[in-house]
Amino acid sequence: MAKKSYKNLVLVESPAKAKTIEKYLGQDYKVKATMGHIIDLPSKGLSVDVENKYEPDFAVIKGKKKIINELQKHLPENGKVYLAMDPDREGEAIAYHAANALKLEDSDYSRITFNEITKTAVNSAIKKPGKIDKDLVEAQFARRVLDRLVGYKVSALLWKKMWYGLSAGRVQSVALRLLVERERLIQKFVPKEYWDILGKFADGKSKLEAELSKINDKKAKVESEKEAKTVEKSVVGKKFKIIDVNKREVSRRTYPPYTTSTLQQAANNLMGFSSKRTMAVAQRLYQAGYITYMRTDSVHLSKGAVDAARQAVKAKFGEKYIPKKPNYFKNKSRLAQEAHEAIRPTDLSTSLDEVKSKIGKDGGKLYDLIKKRTLACQMVPKKIELATVTLQVEGADGRVYEFKLTGQKVLFDGWKRVWGGDDGSSKDTLQEIKDLKEGMEFTCEELVMEQKWTKPKARYTEASLVKALEKYGVGRPSTYSSIISTIISRGYVVKDRRNLIPTDVGMVVVGFLEKNFGKFVDYDYTAKVEEDLDKIAEGKVEYVPFIDGQYKPMMEVIGKVDKSVDKQDVLVLDDSEYKCPKCGAKTIVKLGRYGKFISCSKFPECDGMLDIEGKEVGAGISIDKIDTDKYQVPKKCPKCEKKLILKEGRYGKYWACEDYPKECKGTVPMLLKEECPECGEALVERKGKWGKMFIGCSGYPDCRYIKKSKKSKRSKKSSKKSKSKSKSKSRSKKKSKKSGKKK
Repeated sequence: MAKKSYKNLVLVESPAKAKTIEKYLGQDYKVKATMGHIIDLPSKGLSVDVENKYEPDFAVIKGKKKIINELQKHLPENGKVYLAMDPDREGEAIAYHAANALKLEDSDYSRITFNEITKTAVNSAIKKPGKIDKDLVEAQFARRVLDRLVGYKVSALLWKKMWYGLSAGRVQSVALRLLVERERLIQKFVPKEYWDILGKFADGKSKLEAELSKINDKKAKVESEKEAKTVEKSVVGKKFKIIDVNKREVSRRTYPPYTTSTLQQAANNLMGFSSKRTMAVAQRLYQAGYITYMRTDSVHLSKGAVDAARQAVKAKFGEKYIPKKPNYFKNKSRLAQEAHEAIRPTDLSTSLDEVKSKIGKDGGKLYDLIKKRTLACQMVPKKIELATVTLQVEGADGRVYEFKLTGQKVLFDGWKRVWGGDDGSSKDTLQEIKDLKEGMEFTCEELVMEQKWTKPKARYTEASLVKALEKYGVGRPSTYSSIISTIISRGYVVKDRRNLIPTDVGMVVVGFLEKNFGKFVDYDYTAKVEEDLDKIAEGKVEYVPFIDGQYKPMMEVIGKVDKSVDKQDVLVLDDSEYKCPKCGAKTIVKLGRYGKFISCSKFPECDGMLDIEGKEVGAGISIDKIDTDKYQVPKKCPKCEKKLILKEGRYGKYWACEDYPKECKGTVPMLLKEECPECGEALVERKGKWGKMFIGCSGYPDCRYIKKSKKSKRSKKSSKKSKSKSKSKSRSKKKSKKSGKKK
């Protein structure tokens, strides 16, 4: 074996991180990546020995044996191995597993951490090597094992009481409960009528517009057109007197630098990024050395970072934008664990163009957001002058009416300067009321009255859900992205634009868990579990007693629910207005694997059912619901020559024998009138592997013709490029063949 040119090996999780770090270390160091976790709990089976102190049965992840063998080849002969994984529990666990997989002795390796991938930070970490923090590793194992125990055991019960394939996660179920509770409020909400009333006033010289605020010294509530007309008759034409002019100066303090949670919220609100997308882009920025570690709930900035931000603000905006003393912010959480600093650029002089060229458009957007927030957090407050003018009169009905108008003027933009643009807050609305004084009189010339209806609370977006999870202490910053991705991928939640809406399945799963596992989906209980996991990381709580305290009570509940809860009760949603098509008994609305349907209440004695619209399942669809100019209409069943009926299944419309499926299995696809240009057979619409519809030959597999869809200009360009590339490749191949022949 050839002698290695390096003395030391540095291990990280990703190739991108390895590439960046290798730039900062000399020839004595080789940097390699584990490609994430190399050892974990197997995907199948419980893999936790509940009889032997909850020992996890970790195994090499499929496909990672090759990576371990490759890393073993790169182990230095007499040098050191540095485990430079991320500075959090998960990074600590990866480092621990890497050391074990490579069979390293304690003296063979050191653990190093850094909050930013810069030359200074990396070299400083190399000079201060440490050991793996066993408490952090144990905390990560505890989280992993508890999530597996809860997910495996409760999911198995869901399969039994609902259907196979459902799952219940420890933290995901609580997040889903938040969405379901909001949806229930929306469904129960009854809109109430109210009227906005704007008064138009004049004194011969100037005109004003003010909103009705009080009636008889109480907040004005006008809830019908009749009441609005009463107000109109009482005040129009009356002379109002200004009874109060209140002016005051207000300071709007800047916000703290971004944490994982607030970055996800801002990226979702301002740029429409999902939590998953935000964290993926932030990961790339971190690994390229542009920002500090992106998993953190700390708002602290190092002294060097604060000084750099203040200098950058002074250079760009001037000294008046810098506070006399640096701005410092308090952490909300007790521990503010996972990292030592908030998210910030590693070098404020890095240009946006450089980031865009290396990370892409998304990277540029997110970097710009982080940079602006870092600068803004070290700037002076925004100062505003606010004014409120109150007009009052005794109406014709004897009640006292008050109308108010407000105005504002930006005295100094402060930290808002860094964001640029105008959000509307800089508009000077004081100008029109600056000369108003107490005692002045204005006549109400008319009222502009608008009928409105109260609205329910808005559905959660990813941003507001992350905020709620943080508020309740559910999960940790590093888990928010996976929590949301999981409940969406499981089909419990769908996204409508930015709104997160629980599906029928999600609603029923949460209802089942609330009714039978109230403790395990309780917000306070879940937050307490997170605190205990933090205490394991601090060495204050032991692994076995903690897991024991969660697992045994859960298994007792599972045993009781298994005996007492009937599957049919779980899936029944409501009574139905229809009668059973077979026996005439009352029907009920049930939830099935593919959605809601109406079932006979005597099931399983009677199997009568209807679809959710009240139609008999399997009944034909009216012929007028298809485009006869586009589709063929077959006359008889290909098997028994009886009449065909148009039906609709899971994969679309089709023709079936009138005796289908009991007596005859004859079916005909929905054939188009268009013929295949290659074989002359009729074309047919099909659903592809990934659920997309396409048009192909009905003679498949003998004829594999697929009709090309109309491409956009962009796709045409890309296809042209790919064709030119393939042509150039074929040319190069031909050249190489020719040259080979000559040789």
